[in-house]
This record gives sequence, structure tokens and C-alpha cells, in this order.
Amino acid sequence: MASGTQSIALSSFCVQAKQIGRQLKWRHYIAGLWVLGLLFGLYANSLLAVFTFGDENAHRHLWQGLWQALAQNSYVRQVIFFSFWQAGLSALLSVLLGWLFARAFFYQSFWGKTWLLRIFSLTFVLPSLVAVFGILGVYGASGWVAQFCARFGIAWRPDIYGLTGILIAHLFFNIPLATRMFLQAYQSIPVQQHQLSAQLGIRRWQFIRWIELPYLREQILPIFVLIFMLCFTSFAIVLVLGGGPKFTTLEVAIYQAIVFDFDLAKSAQFALLQFICFFALFALSSLFSRSTETQLTQTVWWFAKQSSGVKMWQIFCLILLSAFLLLPLLNTLLSAVFSSAIFTAWRQSALWQAMVYSFTIAPLSALLALLLAFGLLLASRRLHWLGLRRLSNSLINITMVILAVPMLMLATGLFLWLKDWQFSTAQLFLLIILCNAMAALPFVIRILAVPMQNNLTYYERLCQSLGITGWQRFKRIEWQALRQPVKYAFALASCLSLGDFTAIALFGNQDFSSLPYLLYQQLGSYRGEEGAVTALVLLVSCFGVFSVVEKIKREENTFAY
Repeated sequence: MASGTQSIALSSFCVQAKQIGRQLKWRHYIAGLWVLGLLFGLYANSLLAVFTFGDENAHRHLWQGLWQALAQNSYVRQVIFFSFWQAGLSALLSVLLGWLFARAFFYQSFWGKTWLLRIFSLTFVLPSLVAVFGILGVYGASGWVAQFCARFGIAWRPDIYGLTGILIAHLFFNIPLATRMFLQAYQSIPVQQHQLSAQLGIRRWQFIRWIELPYLREQILPIFVLIFMLCFTSFAIVLVLGGGPKFTTLEVAIYQAIVFDFDLAKSAQFALLQFICFFALFALSSLFSRSTETQLTQTVWWFAKQSSGVKMWQIFCLILLSAFLLLPLLNTLLSAVFSSAIFTAWRQSALWQAMVYSFTIAPLSALLALLLAFGLLLASRRLHWLGLRRLSNSLINITMVILAVPMLMLATGLFLWLKDWQFSTAQLFLLIILCNAMAALPFVIRILAVPMQNNLTYYERLCQSLGITGWQRFKRIEWQALRQPVKYAFALASCLSLGDFTAIALFGNQDFSSLPYLLYQQLGSYRGEEGAVTALVLLVSCFGVFSVVEKIKREENTFAY
């Protein structure tokens, strides 16, 4: 009897395997396999070039040199210590100030609340060097703060370079990020709990402890780890505002070893350290990916009446932190409008050349990122449709782990791998497009994964019954649901590519530049008037693309309802 049952189960399994085998048509997976092979080949060769730089025993020498440097070279230990110190301090301050700002933002109603929330989103796609330019104009030696002190006879002058400037720039970018994530936690608190706490007289610290903290503590560690990783891999901010070897991080040390010293062995050691530290952080971040969920949905908000002291404190937080975020943007705008070079800068060929390259690289990088994402997601969703969900999820997860390698790490590997090549401008152009597409690919995958999976779930049987395949299926069936997500992903990827400085920092030159690279050169040579115009072009361009992104996002949400 048992043997009969086993034979029936075995035959059933064989039938199911044959059915799956008939559905596993290679044409469904060619694009995904090609993309996966491209990613593995690109990243594997880049990392191999770092780990095996030199002779045939280079990997052994690299590890030996790394341990010797850690044991004997105080500069290497200083770089590692400062990388962790500035990232930890930036993350801690961002979480604390982001929580204060989110709490005040959530409980207070004021004019311009929606616009301020959009500006929080703008900082996500704002180029780092544009923010650095505005921060220098406000907190620099001759900035607005220094001018204010001089007018009132105060002898104090701000010192923006070093840890202070790095922290200010990181807070500028990360406070809005922490605020938005904490706002999600506050919005998940059911109205019934607010009403019940008011009836029971739970207020002030007791309210925070018993009502808010259970929702907030699920977000605190994920926010901290995320911001820590962003600050640990920060490049342009530390490069411009570091001010010396004492305030150098691993990413900046890699860049300096290649560009200034041309010590490729040293850059390989720093890149290996970066690889080890980042993947340890990446593994740690996966432990804190949970989010708070509530079974109650609400469309009406209700808050207990606040005391005047609490209300005044929250208004003070809103004014102070809003000014901190808005003043650098305002300085960038006014510096360009009232600059003496506002008309003469347009006569320089360098600006027009950088604009042409940037405005060409950005859409092409976004298009390449879309094509790569489509190839991966077509294979992943087909595996999911056949019931191979673990394999489907593993395909996306492996891809995300590969793409988690910092862009400077990839660029360094490409630089070492291709160091003997004599690149033309066209080849450098294609290389930058590839690097920027890789940087934007994780965001594109996250945007398109759900709608592409839904398309297969809803329309696969219909398309099979009608015999609709290939381009006709995409045009008549898929595109109707993918139109808005694709536009959103393309606009976001274009904006990220427009402000990217990492890859161009290694491969750029006088004949091949971009707007961020040109702005970095202008800041480094104290051409502030010309830099104001370049920063304005970047700011207006990113704001324009960001406006398109927000419009598409609103249209998508409206369509969803």
C-alpha cells in the first residue's frame, strides 16, 4: 500500500516536472540570463582587478600588505576610524533631529506643509555638490552666517571644513530621509489609540513611551543603519569639505591614491577595506528590515489638544530645521541670480560641453537601467509564475547584493582592469553611462517589480488563450499598466544620473566632463561666481525632473484608486 502511494506521488511529481519543463522556454529567460551574466562579469572582473592587482601572487600580497598597513600605518587606521566615526555621528544626529522634526511636522498644521514635504523628497535626488555649494554660501568663511556675525560685531567665524562641514552636509541630506521614515511610523498609529490615551490622561513622556515608542522603535535601527551606510560611502561631500588627511574616509582615500598619488597598490588596499566594511554593514542592515504594520486603516486624523509649551517647542523645531534645509537652496539660487557671471558664464565652452554630456548621459543611463531591469524582471516573474518562488526571489536578491557594491568600488575596479587601455571620449562616454545605469538599477527594479508581477498574474492566461506574444503583448496588454511606473522610474534614474559624481571623478578629464565634475573643478579653483551658475543649472534641471517625477507619482496613485 505504501509502495503504491509512493509510486503515485512519484508519477505525479514527474507529470508536474514535465509540465514545468514544457513551460521553461528559453526565450523567456534569455534576457534575464544575459543581464545576470553582464552584472556578474562586470562586477567580478572589477573586484578581481582590485584583489589581484600586481603579479600572479597579488592576492596574497594584497592581504599581507593590508594587514601590515593596519598594524603599522597610523594613516590607514585613522582613515578607518574617521570613516566609522563620521558615519556614526551623522546617523545618530540625523535620527534624533529627524524624530524631533517628524513629531512636530505630524502634530502641527501650517501653510506650506505639502510643499515642505516635497522639498524633503527633492533632497533625495539633489546632487551632493549643489548642496555643498549652498552650504558653503551659508556657513562658509564668507557666508551668510559670517556676514551676520560681522555686522553685529561678533568676532567668531565659522570653520566649515573638516568634521563640522561633513556633519552639516550629511544632516542636510539625511534629516529629510529620517523625517519621512518616522512620519510613516506616526501615520501607522491608529486614531483609536490617540482617543483612548486622551480619555486615560496619558500625556507628555508617558504618551511617547506607551503610544509612540512601540511604533517608532521598529524604525529606529533600520533608519540608523541606512543613514550610517549612506554616510559611510559618502564621497563628494567628504572630498570637498574634508579639508585634509585628518578627515579622509575610505572612498576619498581610494580616489586620492589613484588621482593624486597614482599608487594603484594603495588604492587596491583601500578598496579591499571598503569591500569588507561595506558588506559587513550590508549584512547588518538586512537584520533590521522589518517595519511596523497595523490592521486599522484611517482617513481622518484626531489629536488631543497640546499644551502651549509643547506647541511652541514644536513650532520652534519646525522653523529651525526648515531654515536649515531651505537656506542652502536659497543661497544657491540667489548666488547665481545676483552673480556677476550670470551672463558671461554662458559664453564659456566648458559649461556648454558639460551640459551636453550631462543631458545626454542622464537619459541614456536611465534607458539602459530600464532595459536591464526589464530583462531581470521578465525572468524573475516567469519563475514566480511557475511556482519557483524561492528561485525567483533569489534571482532578485542576488542581483541586489551585487549592486550593493559601492559605485566607487566598481569604478576603481574598472580603472585597474582597463588601466592599459587608451580610451577615446566616446568610450569614456559609454563607460560612464554603464556605471550610472548600475547605480540607478536597484531603484528601477524596486519600482517595476510589483507592476510587472501583477501583469503576469492578471493577463498571462488571457494572452495564452489569445496567442498574444512578444511586442504585441507588451504594446497592447503590458504597457497599459506599466506606463506610469516606467515613466516614474525613467525620470528618477535620469535625475540620479544627472547628479552623479562618483564615476566621472575617476574617468573625467578636460575633454570629457559633466556638470557635477565642472562644479567640483570650479569649487576647487575658487571660481565661486562661475560655480554659482553651474550649481543653478544643476538645481533647476534636477528640480524640473523631480517635478515630473512627483507629477507621475500623483497620477499613478490617482490611477491606482
